[in-house]
Amino acid sequence: MSIYRPGKILGTFKVSDEGDYSLEFLRLLKIHDITLDPSDEGTILWEGEGFMVRSCSTLDKKYIIEFFNENEKKVTVILRKDFPHHHRPLDIVGTAEVAAMLGWSPKKVSVYRQRGKLPQPIYELKMGPVWKKEDVERWAIEQGLIKKIIKFC
Repeated sequence: MSIYRPGKILGTFKVSDEGDYSLEFLRLLKIHDITLDPSDEGTILWEGEGFMVRSCSTLDKKYIIEFFNENEKKVTVILRKDFPHHHRPLDIVGTAEVAAMLGWSPKKVSVYRQRGKLPQPIYELKMGPVWKKEDVERWAIEQGLIKKIIKFC
């Protein structure tokens, strides 16, 4: 049994013989006042037997799903609000990366860790402790060691 959570169908259009449908796709998004996230190149979710399903995110954190039917030369575009099409990698850092982030030596990071002055690592590997990058950034901001990090994308 499959569970299908529908989204809002923005439109369906035919693909030209040249196969390029980017202008038609962008026109459809403009009609619905949707702006794609320029930092997201999109992800092909499935491809085969004359079909392709691709997704990309919008600036307002929704997801565009394209269903391309090669046999019918038709694209259906759907807007979803809860379709995480790809997982962002977990940014983890070790002692050397923490040292680089803080402008410290790896030895100083090790000393601070031994004294319990760093956030708890999420895991201890044979090569040493690893932290979530965001935990170290948050801690460093709270300690006044770095200024707030602003991410534009």
